[in-house]
Amino acid sequence: MQQSEDKLLAEALGRINPGGKFAARFLKKDVGEFDRQLPLGFDPALEHAHTLLGKLSESAEPELVEAGPDRVTLRVITRGGALGMNPVVVTVDVTRGSEGATTLHVRAAAKEGLIKQRAGQKTAAFIATALDGAVPSP
Repeated sequence: MQQSEDKLLAEALGRINPGGKFAARFLKKDVGEFDRQLPLGFDPALEHAHTLLGKLSESAEPELVEAGPDRVTLRVITRGGALGMNPVVVTVDVTRGSEGATTLHVRAAAKEGLIKQRAGQKTAAFIATALDGAVPSP
């Protein structure tokens, strides 16, 4: 059974600071989402997304959340915000499109405290640029 974004973010904040897991219940989420149509077949697009998420991940390969013949969902926890101290859950849905095209839906979510860092939105924008082939600085 897959865990919710809120639970994943609470556990990640708890690893940084023991009180973070409790405090996460009261924090709002900052979410960035976008869709991209890649001019690649399903398997190359899936490999591209898997490689990109693997580079973002600190410790492990992307988690396979859902797998089917026409849709695969990958998830990873990465760092965002000031000094990379804010965990961000990134979920990518790779969906088979028409011949030679694949649709990717990316969702990045992070908890926001009093100081708005927009870690979810900034991480989503970073991934959008990286999927398009450019490699911006984080």
